[in-house]
Amino acid sequence: MRSALTPGLLMMLLALGCTPRNTPRDSAVRHGSAAPTDGASMVLHVDPSTPTPTPTPTPTPVALPEVALLTVVQVSGGATLDSSLRLAGRDAGAGVGAAAVGRSIAPGDALLVGPGGEVTLGVHPGGRITLQGNSVAEAAGHDGAALVLSLGVATLEVPALTADAVRVDTPAGRVIVRAGGCTVAVADDGSTFVAAAGDGVTVWPSPPAPPARATRLTPAQVAALRRQTPDHPVLLDVEIRELDAVLRPVASRALRPGERVLFSPLGAPAAAPRTLAAARDEATGRTALQRWAAAPRPNVVAIGVLSRAGAADVADINAAITRLRSSGAALDAEGRGRIAAQLSLALGRLAARSRRGRDLAVRGGDVTALVQMARFESLRDEARALPAP
Repeated sequence: MRSALTPGLLMMLLALGCTPRNTPRDSAVRHGSAAPTDGASMVLHVDPSTPTPTPTPTPTPVALPEVALLTVVQVSGGATLDSSLRLAGRDAGAGVGAAAVGRSIAPGDALLVGPGGEVTLGVHPGGRITLQGNSVAEAAGHDGAALVLSLGVATLEVPALTADAVRVDTPAGRVIVRAGGCTVAVADDGSTFVAAAGDGVTVWPSPPAPPARATRLTPAQVAALRRQTPDHPVLLDVEIRELDAVLRPVASRALRPGERVLFSPLGAPAAAPRTLAAARDEATGRTALQRWAAAPRPNVVAIGVLSRAGAADVADINAAITRLRSSGAALDAEGRGRIAAQLSLALGRLAARSRRGRDLAVRGGDVTALVQMARFESLRDEARALPAP
């Protein structure tokens, strides 16, 4: 039988099939694990006797990252759009109001879906995210993700021929859907449940907490190091090895169709509650998920756990920013892409954890622990100002 595929259609399908869509960061190299390579392979030797070369022109800082564009395509029930903390493009109408169909969701905008409500977002260039009642989410202000889900239930759908994946950050890590769909639920304490409906779902859970013996560069040490070479901010061998040891490796986990997995607020796999694991149909499962996510947990304990996890994220972000900013030519394209991917993942976790912690603090408790995550906005802005990888 003669093939019905035209040459143009065949080329389009081949191009889509060759597009890497499950990387943790849109511009990162494709790999299954972002674990640091041997630190010795990245050592930069500085010879003070060598004449200083002509300074390389400073690359143009990256503007507001082109994260996936979000548009409200359907609203039922009550939903609030808060654009008062929008990162850029704020106008006189920016503020808090009802979410309306056709409204664009810019980085920094937050969506709060009321009980019984539902909001469907269109994700450019393709895909949909549907937020169920009692959900809290915001458009990602960092590169590599479309949305940050800090509470509630979301359904992610991606058509088979879409050229890109949908990426959502949660307190436990990043969920990527490149084809098919999945359901993501974030509980009151930051625990995250993921149910894959197809074979195109990948999770990048939070790495384990760093060992107590790990050394870290203090801000004063980093500042002193930069003062040593103000025109050429490079790092010495020992600082490079230390930063690579601080930056925790991350690895992905591909989910099988129908697989359901629960992650603790720290990103560790946990046993799923019986009510979630035994749902017989979609409607029953969605109702059980909403009840599970909305059930209040001890907020004092949750704040402490999220704060400790957020402190480790801050250390990852500091190490990655310093490494990318100060290593110069010591990093090749692959190494820079790997560190940029780790930076993106850490920013996503910290965004979700800091928002969940702030919301929990409204109920009281030792809110001073949240100070460890208070630098999120400034760290995000530093990352946005980095040169393009």
